[in-house]
Amino acid sequence: MTRVEEVVSSAGAGASGMGTASTHRAAPGVPLSPQGIRFFGEPHVVPVRARPRQGGSPGLVAALAAEGTHEGRSTVMQAAIHAIGFDYLGYGTAANVGGQIQPRTFFDTYTAPGWRDRYFRERYFEIDPRNPQPGTFGLPMVWDAGDLEHTVSGGLPPLRLRRFLDDLRDAGIRSGVFLNLPMPGTSDIVIISFMSGIESRRWIGDTVLGQALTLGLGLHEFLTCHAEIPTAGRPKEGLSDVQRDILACLAQGLSDKQIARRMEMSIFNVDYHMRRLRSHFGVRNRVQLAAAATLLRPAAPLPGHPSDEDPAPRIIADHRAAALAG
Repeated sequence: MTRVEEVVSSAGAGASGMGTASTHRAAPGVPLSPQGIRFFGEPHVVPVRARPRQGGSPGLVAALAAEGTHEGRSTVMQAAIHAIGFDYLGYGTAANVGGQIQPRTFFDTYTAPGWRDRYFRERYFEIDPRNPQPGTFGLPMVWDAGDLEHTVSGGLPPLRLRRFLDDLRDAGIRSGVFLNLPMPGTSDIVIISFMSGIESRRWIGDTVLGQALTLGLGLHEFLTCHAEIPTAGRPKEGLSDVQRDILACLAQGLSDKQIARRMEMSIFNVDYHMRRLRSHFGVRNRVQLAAAATLLRPAAPLPGHPSDEDPAPRIIADHRAAALAG
C-alpha cells in the first residue's frame, strides 16, 4: 500500500498521535474580492495546535497537520484526490441571504485552472443546479453534465444555464460528487465538490463515494479545527470581547435587532460596533463583514450556543452513516 492509499484509507480511523511539524512559514493575509468573497489557498493556511479529541485525529487530518509547508500539504491532498479518481476539488462556505446562496469563502488550491474566476465572475452559483435550496441539506449528490442538463428546474434561465454547462465542460469538468453540510453555530453551509473529466457518473460507485466523503470531511476538519486563515489588513488582535461576540452573531445570520436582544444592548450600540468592525477589517458593507467573520475561529462558544462538544466527529459520523444508507 502506498503512502497516499494509507492516508485515504486511514482518514476515518483514529491516529495514535501527530507527527512533529516543522516551523511553519508566515502566511499572507486573504484579501476580500469585489463580490465580498474571500478566496484563499494553501499558502494562506496556518496550521494551529488544536486540542486532542477522543480517539485521535483521522489519518488525513494528522497528515496535513504534520506537514510543515503548504507545498507538502498540496502534495498530500493532490495525490489523495487523484488516487480516488478525481481531478479537482472545491471547498467553500456560503450563507442564506434573502433566500439566495451567497458565497463567503472559497478554497481554490485544488480546483480546475480558471474555473474559480469564471464561476464567480458569471455568478453561476445563482443558477447552479447542484446548490441546495437555502436551509436544506441532503445526501451527497453524484452528478454528470448530462444529469444537470435534463433534471434542472424549469425556473432557471435557459440561456444562462446553457452557458454554465458549456463553461463547465470547457473547464474539463463533466462529472463529480457534490456535498453540502451545516456549519455548527452559524447559519452558513459548507460546500465540498469533487470534479472529474470523465463524461458519465457511472464510474462513481459506493466505494468511490465513500472515499470522496471521507477525504472531503477530512479537509473540512483540518481547515475548521486545525488551521487559521489570516485576513488581509489589520489582524484580529485588538478586538474586544463584545466585538468578537457581535461577529459571532453576525456569522449566525442575525439581524442588528436580534444581535441587540441577544447581547442585551441598544441597537445604537450595535450600530456603533458594526461601524468600528467595518473599519477594523477594511470592508464596506455587511456582506463583506460577514465574510470576514467566517474566517475568525471563535475560541469560545458562540453567544447563545454554549457547547463544549467538538462537532467534527459527529458531522463525519452522520455523513458516513448517510452514505452507507444510500
